[in-house]
Amino acid sequence: MKVRDLMQRSAVTVEPDITLQAAARRMASAGVGTLIVTDGGKLTGVVTDRDIVIRGLARALPPDARIDSVMSMNVVAIEADSDVRDAQRAFGHHAVRRLPILDGEDVVGLLSIDDLMVALAGEMSDVTRGITAQIMFPHAADLPPAPVLANQSDA
Repeated sequence: MKVRDLMQRSAVTVEPDITLQAAARRMASAGVGTLIVTDGGKLTGVVTDRDIVIRGLARALPPDARIDSVMSMNVVAIEADSDVRDAQRAFGHHAVRRLPILDGEDVVGLLSIDDLMVALAGEMSDVTRGITAQIMFPHAADLPPAPVLANQSDA
């Protein structure tokens, strides 16, 4: 399975000169907790609602401070055509909860660790369905098939 198959929605992007207040409003209107910061269309950072609170408000930055003053740089991203196992390794190796998804240099989405967990749980459910049946009904396959009774009107 490819990473692009796990995308739930497109990434919400902002430029690095947007203010903290405008970024918070953008998050609220889009219903997201993470913004991808791009400069001229190129990925330059990621900012979360937690970044705005901890790195911005808690340090008494004014609402008109630029978002690039609180964003995370050196972003770990993943290619859209990468295998889902690459995403698993990236989440396991780096201390991140979200990976921007790239198609070349274009940001096309955002994969959260939650998205990955839901997808993997669904796949595991499919895999374990047969095993669950064997556990629940261990001797069901040993029983002879039930006889089929012909309808009396068919005789």
